[in-house]
Amino acid sequence: MSDGAEKEDVLMLYNERKAMPNERSLSRAAEYDGDIPHTTAKEATENCDSMSVVFIKNPDSRKIGQCVALVGGQYQGYHVQRWQRLIGEGPKGKTDRSAPLRVTSRMTNGAGYDEFLLPKKELVEKHQGIMKTYFTYLTKIREDLDAILKKIAVNNSVVVMTVNKGQSDLLMNFACSARARGFSLDNVLVFPTDIFSKDLAEGLGLATFYSHELMEHVPERDSKRYGDGTFGAIMLAKVICVHLVNDLGYDLLFQDVDISWYKNPFDFFHSAENSGFDMYFQDDGNRQQRFAPYSANSGFYFVRSNDRSKVLFRSMMYAGDLIFAARSHQQVLIQLLSEHNSLSGLRVKVLSRDDSEFPSGYHYNMRKDYMKQMVRGDKTPYMFHMCWTLNRDDKVAYMKQMGMWYLKDNCVGQKA
Repeated sequence: MSDGAEKEDVLMLYNERKAMPNERSLSRAAEYDGDIPHTTAKEATENCDSMSVVFIKNPDSRKIGQCVALVGGQYQGYHVQRWQRLIGEGPKGKTDRSAPLRVTSRMTNGAGYDEFLLPKKELVEKHQGIMKTYFTYLTKIREDLDAILKKIAVNNSVVVMTVNKGQSDLLMNFACSARARGFSLDNVLVFPTDIFSKDLAEGLGLATFYSHELMEHVPERDSKRYGDGTFGAIMLAKVICVHLVNDLGYDLLFQDVDISWYKNPFDFFHSAENSGFDMYFQDDGNRQQRFAPYSANSGFYFVRSNDRSKVLFRSMMYAGDLIFAARSHQQVLIQLLSEHNSLSGLRVKVLSRDDSEFPSGYHYNMRKDYMKQMVRGDKTPYMFHMCWTLNRDDKVAYMKQMGMWYLKDNCVGQKA
């Protein structure tokens, strides 16, 4: 949701008199010319048997003039077509008011730049090779994994993490900080991508599932910066582990290793008042076009295993070439969340960045007031996610600054 969106009005259009509000003054105003009246959402929708909702962003009127066209007499549409006046294609596109309107990618920004990257042949073939390995070993993988999950699941729920050698110290820090605050990690399952990380996680007393065949595409080194090739390879590893656990029927909390717990997050996700959604996501805070319409953070989210979520993550597995091209599974995940929300009715909730319960690197960089409250102890969130960083070194530096770092320097790079 964009800043100030909660203050925006909603324009309601009715196709029949019977769908209009019961209040006669409102229905007459809706039917005839005159001023458009204001009312509550409850009253405006009280006679709607079905309702199509379109979310649009109001652009900066100084930069772009936006029109909205509602076209009747068609098949029911479930996507918003984007039309822009452009010259050029893809990353070479540019807005030109003298050009005719034409259909564009929904990830084309106001300047005309298309942020959607199509996978090249080598990325398609790389993904095909991984999928061939996946299907070759799938039966054995599912049997071995299910045996572990049956032992560690609590209330049919597990914490899922994946790590390579380059970020193994962040896993150590999570385990040390969580235990220092009294949390049990008995239902944490780590999917290491190399033997070093496997030995380290088990040395920390964490359950692991390691498949060399599935993870051999992931380098041991840490990514030098957000979005580089190593980062993209790790992103697919995150999809694989979530898909496998979800498909076996377990609810899961997926989280990156750069996280600190302050309260048990399952207390939130298992509460009665939060039982109405299939998936809960931390708000990334980033409002780039490529993260619309959810801006869901893919480094901390909760998934209930059901037919809707299983279809979603199977689709994610088959979209590995897009993940490699984007070097981000977050972008691809958000695209599929939007599609499956429409297709299967997948219920998705993004926990607002304005909420104080699930802060992240957005707050560290943009909400200094909140961080000061947290340091003083005035705010005690469920967790903190040190995202919005360039690389691992930045994460460690910022976590040390905030008192979230529990490792001594001589422990870094060592097995537990």
